[in-house]
Amino acid sequence: MNCRSIIWRLAWMIICPSMLGCHDSGYVLAPVSGKVTLNGEPLVGGRVTLQPTGGSETPGPGSIGDTDAQGAYVLKTIHDEPGAVVGRHRVSIISNPYREAPKSDLDTNPGVERVPKRYNLLSEIILDVPKEGLDSANFDLTAP
Repeated sequence: MNCRSIIWRLAWMIICPSMLGCHDSGYVLAPVSGKVTLNGEPLVGGRVTLQPTGGSETPGPGSIGDTDAQGAYVLKTIHDEPGAVVGRHRVSIISNPYREAPKSDLDTNPGVERVPKRYNLLSEIILDVPKEGLDSANFDLTAP
């Protein structure tokens, strides 16, 4: 085997996995987008956060997407890569990402966080991200 073929093989070993969405740490990303409504109205200026709950010690980075005027969002990892890790995630949704985080489940600062804690601090929402991704990961939230 000559030097040129060794270089080409090494280049393909590095380039191909990154083109397929694979990473050195073993996680795979898929595109995820959707819409969030609160009491039937678009959640404007909110934030959707996905945290992988996979079975490995290093399940990959979490993903974040901010909602626009229609409540639509597109996820990016915390490393600014498009998408979310393929697999199971815990979902958290808040109405104002720039507010101070709740101190506990007893935080009752009225008028600041419109999304109930059952969708954020105490969220039990689970989303499975398939290899092909999701373009309708919608969340219809209700609040009193």
